[in-house]
Amino acid sequence: MVIAIAGASGSGKSTLVRALAQRIKNTETMYFDDYRQNYGNLTKDLQNLRRGNHITYPEDNGQINARKVIILEEPTGRTRKGMSDKIDFLVYINLPLEVSLARVLLRSIKQSEDKDINAFYEAIGPQFEPKFTEEKPTKLMHILVWQLEMYLKQHRQEYLVDHETNLKDADLVVDGLKSVDQLIMEITEELITRFDLDITSNSIPGSLRRA
Repeated sequence: MVIAIAGASGSGKSTLVRALAQRIKNTETMYFDDYRQNYGNLTKDLQNLRRGNHITYPEDNGQINARKVIILEEPTGRTRKGMSDKIDFLVYINLPLEVSLARVLLRSIKQSEDKDINAFYEAIGPQFEPKFTEEKPTKLMHILVWQLEMYLKQHRQEYLVDHETNLKDADLVVDGLKSVDQLIMEITEELITRFDLDITSNSIPGSLRRA
């Protein structure tokens, strides 16, 4: 079974994937960003896992064995080519775009305090005319300028299109302004109702616990 979490950048997809994996027994997690070099491998890997085969995960070359539940971070939900028949349950995080953008910018600012900024800077650097020096504070400026320019030129419209599609396609739409704990409660309750999944008892209200 594949549970997918969709939403705009900054909506909290990765956080929700990790939190959900702690509540559902017998799971593996997968992230779209880890397949950006070859998206086609993601659909192939999902198909292999659904068939009970193991795969080699691209991010760390570790082996992922077939398990009962795969929790997938997939920003566009079922709309991406080859994905519609791979997802059994789609959760869409509905969040105002200005909140998503603010979270993305804040995340970049926080990451500027560690080594992550260098990898990000190297990835987007070729897209710029030189505007700043190579010092860390100005690397952050490069990143923030790139994120804002891409949001205005491209990402905002893509998010709006994905929003309309995911509202129609999602099996469950959740409010991204709610806390992670609240979202987990909503999702696990729906999963128990629909699929009778085995949910861990910790942090789950008594009404959701399995006997």
